[in-house]
Amino acid sequence: MKKGQLLIVVIAVVAVAAIAILASGGSGGSSSKGDGPSSPPAGAITVDFAYSPEKAVLLDPLIRRFNGSEAKVDGRAVFVRGTNVASGDAQDRITRGRLKPVAWSPASSLWGRLLNFTADRPYVADENPSIVRTPLVIAMWEPMAKALGWPRKQVAWADILRLAQAKGGWASVGRPEFGRFKLVHTNPDFSTAGLSSVVAEYYAATGKKEGLQLKDLSGRARADVKAIEQSIVHYGDTTLFIADHLRSEGQAYASAVAMEEATLVDFNRHRGRQPKLVALYPKEGTFYSDNPFIVLRAPWVSAQQRRGAEAFQRYLAEQIDATTAARGGFRPAASDRQPVAPVSAENGVDPAQPARVLGLPEPRVLDALKRSWREDRKPANIALVVDTSGSMAESGRMENAKDGLRAFLKQVSPRDRVGLVTFSDTIQEPVPLAEIRSNGARLRQAIEGLVPDGGTAVYDVTAEAFAGVRRATSRDDRINAVVLLTDGEDTDSRRSADQVVRELSGQGDSATQVRVFTIAYSAGATGAKEALAAFARAAGGKAYSGDTDDIESVYRSISSFF
Repeated sequence: MKKGQLLIVVIAVVAVAAIAILASGGSGGSSSKGDGPSSPPAGAITVDFAYSPEKAVLLDPLIRRFNGSEAKVDGRAVFVRGTNVASGDAQDRITRGRLKPVAWSPASSLWGRLLNFTADRPYVADENPSIVRTPLVIAMWEPMAKALGWPRKQVAWADILRLAQAKGGWASVGRPEFGRFKLVHTNPDFSTAGLSSVVAEYYAATGKKEGLQLKDLSGRARADVKAIEQSIVHYGDTTLFIADHLRSEGQAYASAVAMEEATLVDFNRHRGRQPKLVALYPKEGTFYSDNPFIVLRAPWVSAQQRRGAEAFQRYLAEQIDATTAARGGFRPAASDRQPVAPVSAENGVDPAQPARVLGLPEPRVLDALKRSWREDRKPANIALVVDTSGSMAESGRMENAKDGLRAFLKQVSPRDRVGLVTFSDTIQEPVPLAEIRSNGARLRQAIEGLVPDGGTAVYDVTAEAFAGVRRATSRDDRINAVVLLTDGEDTDSRRSADQVVRELSGQGDSATQVRVFTIAYSAGATGAKEALAAFARAAGGKAYSGDTDDIESVYRSISSFF
């Protein structure tokens, strides 16, 4: 074993030992009853449970405790194997047969309705018990909310949408010092908050409170929503990523964010030196994320797995009272139960709100709305940067990376400008940045022809691709990004990692900011992870890790930002 590999093994062993110590309360002894086994006992009924990421803080410890509770069905132990997946991503993957959970808890029941519609199968029952509830709110910095009349005035979606379209930004309401109005919401293909936001935009544009119809997704209403989307900073798969950037960048990052109340509560409890966010409950009404517990009626779910999932659901119902729910920032599952602290005014929310709950459109309308949004969303400039060094020939990495790139291109809009940059010890640009409707065929052909050979100049290519997108960007009418994949450490760059960080950081709070998303691909990129994470942080993007098994999911997750 090489010295570097031995070091990695030693670090991994130490990390595993540290996790074990933490899991046992720091005592270093064996797990106490209730901690739960880390893998299914022999003969156990395994229940794969997918749930939306914002519930991880609530559900992870409960899953461990359930697995340690010795619960049995038909004389066999029940073991729950949990994984968090963005609601829309889970719905899409279940539809395509790429994800096969026994139980599923998206943030909202609307995803179950969409799954039945897109799969054309009754996988989800009409009624499912809620785990917890939380309303969609417009999170705004307290000084900015006061500029709109809060708390004396109940701010409306219409107020936000007018401000989003105003050329003068905050100057249009007499507060020019706040600069541009920056609206952020997540990608409605992935996130409940994002989908609910776009539905609310259409409700505001049409003056409706319920009963949105296909005909409402055209004409003036659609034009208004399209104009609103042009103020978006970027999208994303979850509000947790957005909350992290609010903590690090503050008011420079966004003026207002559509998010679940639970995420806002968590932000305010851990906001550091940032101002307080307050929850605006729109005058027209808002939506509830009811976080259903769904046992799928699917061919891959056995009768015993169903009964095991039902046993777990009963356990959750017994364990999650108002106090337990509030620890994760949630309200109780029952609508007649009042939330308790920290779901309180101290953390920027109003337990008496919302006064009005909007009605969800039918699944066929939601599906059409998502398609309309994809056509109308803010377009992007994206440089796809791919490592073609010799090591990419190993373990099928290049062929799987091509699958990931193909999956990414399926998510882009015809108005997006996409280019391809490849690198080994040299840097090439086989396909310059251009609208996908004109260069899509050329991009796909170039991807098919990628051949691994040479060294790795990842530092240089990061800086040069970033600079290339910056040169191509003169207005704030696009989301700008570099998406970079590498499977190894830098061996051939002239720049150092620190130099690249300085170059990426130099753009500051630019209206044409270029964000960098990095993928450390396979174990060979372990040594590069720290540098890649630093590049993503410096440019306001996100760092990912991937391997040949999940690289398509990684690319699809990154596509949610556009």
